[in-house]
Amino acid sequence: MLRSLVLVLLLANAGFYAWSHGWLNNVIGIQPDAQREPQRLKQQVNAAQLTVVPASSAAPASQASSAASTPSTEASAGRTICVEAGPFTAAEQPQVEATLKPMLEPNSWTTDNVVVPGVWLTYMGPYTDADMLARKLTELRRIRGLNFEEIKAPANLAPGLSLGRYNRLEDANAALNTLKLRGIRTARVVALRPAMEVQVVRVAQADINTQVALSALKLPQGKSFAACRP
Repeated sequence: MLRSLVLVLLLANAGFYAWSHGWLNNVIGIQPDAQREPQRLKQQVNAAQLTVVPASSAAPASQASSAASTPSTEASAGRTICVEAGPFTAAEQPQVEATLKPMLEPNSWTTDNVVVPGVWLTYMGPYTDADMLARKLTELRRIRGLNFEEIKAPANLAPGLSLGRYNRLEDANAALNTLKLRGIRTARVVALRPAMEVQVVRVAQADINTQVALSALKLPQGKSFAACRP
C-alpha cells in the first residue's frame, strides 16, 4: 500500500514537471502561462491601437503649447493706453517737463491747458475773538434753513464762517443779496481761489514699460500718472 502511494506521488510530480515545462502542450492543450482571466481581454477597447510614446517625444508638444501662448503674451505687453498727470500750475510745469524730457520721445507726450473755475464764498469774519465767533454761531443757528460752515484755512480767512461756496462771482453776489434780505448784514463775498489755467500732461500711447517708468517719477505735490479720463 505504501509503495503504491509513493509511486503515485512520483508519477504526479513527474507529470507536473513535464506540464510546467510545456512538454505536454500538444497533449492536453492547456499551457502553464495561459491567461487565467479571459474576461479582461473583453474589457479592453481598441487595445491594438494604443501606442506607447517615449518621454523624449512629448517635449515637442510642450514646446508647441508654449510657443502658442507666446503671441498673446507679447500682444499684452505691447498694448498701449493713455495716461495723464496733473493738474500743475504754471510755476510747477517747468519742473514736470524737466523730469519727462530725459525719458520720453519729444512727440510722445503733450501738455493740455485746462481752466479751473474759481471759488467764491459768502463769508463772515475773521474772528480773532473766540467769544465773538461763538456768538455768531449761535445767531446763525437761530435762522431756520440756513447752511453754514466754519472756515479754518487759509490763514487769512480763519477763523471765519462761510454761508455758501460758488464757482461764479455772479452767483456769490446774488446769494449775498438774499442773505441781506434775511437780516445778515455783516456777510461779504471773498475769493477762496481765483479762476486759473493749469496744465495736464498726457502720454497718449504708453506701453507697459513706459507706464512702470512714469509711475516711479516724483512730480510736484506728490501727483502721479493715471489712466486718462474720458
